[in-house]
Amino acid sequence: MATTVLTISSKNYGAWALRGWLMARLAKLEFTEKIISPDDPAMKAEMLLLSASMRVPALEHDGIHVWDTLAIGEYLNEIKPKAGLLPADRAARAHCRAICGEMHSGFSAMRSSLPMN
Repeated sequence: MATTVLTISSKNYGAWALRGWLMARLAKLEFTEKIISPDDPAMKAEMLLLSASMRVPALEHDGIHVWDTLAIGEYLNEIKPKAGLLPADRAARAHCRAICGEMHSGFSAMRSSLPMN
């Protein structure tokens, strides 16, 4: 089996990185953690290879590359359904996705004003 790698930025300064890391841990996915600094100009090319948005987290598992916290959560739910990352009930899962999508795409002013550290 190929090595699973979760590429993140600092867990102290990036809520998105922490979310990807927490979901992988809750799913009990064995992974190697690779930390890169988004402020390092040398990392820009590497980040572009990980995701078109040049943002992390990014997950590489069994030759599949997944980026974006919501996509990673959906993927982990598919490969580790017993972890319960999403509700088993279809209606509850749809409601969960709606709430997560709203939070994920919104609150940018609040996220900018409330740093992690």
